[in-house]
Amino acid sequence: MNTPDLVFRGRRSSRDHALVLAALPPSRDAVRTAVADGADLVGFAGTGVEPLVAWTRETFPDLVIGVDTADADMAAACCEAGADLILARADLVDVAARFGAGYAASEVSGAVARGVPAEGVVRVVPAAASLPDDVPVLVEVAGDGSPAGLALAALAASAGAAVIRTTHVRETRHVAEMAASIAGTRPPAKAVRWE
Repeated sequence: MNTPDLVFRGRRSSRDHALVLAALPPSRDAVRTAVADGADLVGFAGTGVEPLVAWTRETFPDLVIGVDTADADMAAACCEAGADLILARADLVDVAARFGAGYAASEVSGAVARGVPAEGVVRVVPAAASLPDDVPVLVEVAGDGSPAGLALAALAASAGAAVIRTTHVRETRHVAEMAASIAGTRPPAKAVRWE
């Protein structure tokens, strides 16, 4: 299992398991719950989330904050408020480069050449896709906490996904840690010998 460190605006995400990105509604309570449930990163979508980004940055200074947008002005405003990662629905490479932010999109070729830090580039792929080896991968299983959704998260983690985006943080975190323990990249939380 390939587990490279990712760096988003200077925040290093060293890991021994696939990182869990909480896809959140724009609410302080949702952020608090996601952090308590073990989210490594949080992501907000929608307009007018800049105040929430600023509050999250102040409240959780080491947490990686992402913004999911197709709007360059919104992406820039969120980066000014403290966002570290642009989950791009359009070509927002220049905004990411200007702020030194991470960049996650389905198409990332040329992002480094245009100024995005290499250790913050992540390719977004569908959960059922094969994972490319040339760049860390973000797999989205958001909206599905069913056994099938968690199985997709386990397969993605086992295949080497760098980040799993989900609305079910606690369960996905357990799955990612379990997959890493089975692969041998993370020690089990509790070793029990069966006799």
